[in-house]
Amino acid sequence: MSGANNQGQQAQHYFTREPAVPSEPREIHVRVRGMFLSLKTDRGVFSHGRLDSGTRLLAETMQVPAGARVLDLGCGYGVLGIVAAKAWPDCKVTMVDVNARACALAGENASRNDAGAVEIICGDARETLKGRQFDVIVTNPPCRSGRDAVLGLFEWAASALVEDGALWAVIQTKKGARRYVRDLQCWFSSVETVRMWGGYRIIRAARPRHCDKEPDGHETVKGHGGITA
Repeated sequence: MSGANNQGQQAQHYFTREPAVPSEPREIHVRVRGMFLSLKTDRGVFSHGRLDSGTRLLAETMQVPAGARVLDLGCGYGVLGIVAAKAWPDCKVTMVDVNARACALAGENASRNDAGAVEIICGDARETLKGRQFDVIVTNPPCRSGRDAVLGLFEWAASALVEDGALWAVIQTKKGARRYVRDLQCWFSSVETVRMWGGYRIIRAARPRHCDKEPDGHETVKGHGGITA
């Protein structure tokens, strides 16, 4: 079987409700943002048996205002949400993933790392979180699922953020990070690359706005205050 087919199968497992691969739990111990974490991982959930370098970089870089409502979008086994809950204990953390095995791991990892009263939701965020608003959304987006899937996630994230909210995302440079920065300008008034390391880029997109046309083009956008670009 080719490497491309293997990647396709992995992506299918990660982003389906019930992964087809047998469970094979593996525990890892990592230090992130000065905190020692004990994390249970499993097959069929992204980054089995190791902490993904992009997730680690985002966890080390992201910033959360005091008392913020934080969403870990596509939480996997919960690293970003757990770090947010522990680094900013006065914030309210919600973690969501379509993968039931990931959600179970996120809940278990939150408990074993004393992350407090985090909320774990299993399902499609567009349905399970309909009508809810957040101050910060953090995500390591599913680039293996394709560009359309990532753009759909970004568009939804913009709609789920408050007026002065921010999206924090990590994307590999070789997987189109520069182009995604341009795309995000369709839905956000401020988009910047705040850190680059190891082939990854941390992108912060702030102040969501409505986009009238497809991304990656010249469009008129409307938002809070009638911004035009």
